[in-house]
Amino acid sequence: MRRILISLVCGATLALAGCSSLRDFSLVYTPDIQQGNKITPEMVAQLHPGMSKRQVRFLMGTPLLVDAFHQERWDYPYTMKRRNQPMQLKLYSLFFEGDQLVHFQGDIKPAKDLEKLKDKKEIVVSVPDYEGEDGLFERAMKGLGLGTGIE
Repeated sequence: MRRILISLVCGATLALAGCSSLRDFSLVYTPDIQQGNKITPEMVAQLHPGMSKRQVRFLMGTPLLVDAFHQERWDYPYTMKRRNQPMQLKLYSLFFEGDQLVHFQGDIKPAKDLEKLKDKKEIVVSVPDYEGEDGLFERAMKGLGLGTGIE
């Protein structure tokens, strides 16, 4: 009996020690957490000096950080925390003089071949109207003599 008990304790200890090395495995769901404005390379490619604050706000969204003492600088921080990975931080800053965009800098590089990307995104798919038989509900309603009223 003593041998069985010792074997069980040793086996349980080894099993629990092995589970602690499985850091990527968890029974608890951990969602991805995004904070801030997601700035894409396509958005950055559309920025150019001379844009008004209104145009920039339309393109990039409302800035997350506007310093009360430096109204001429807008900051767009973005953080992404995925399960069992370190947090990623990206920052993009825009600088204005008056109402005009002067320059911008940050972690996101502008997209090359913006026209090609626009062409790829604009896909038109035509779907023909369904002209088949009545569905189960329509047939049941017609069978009862009520009609569906859907014509």
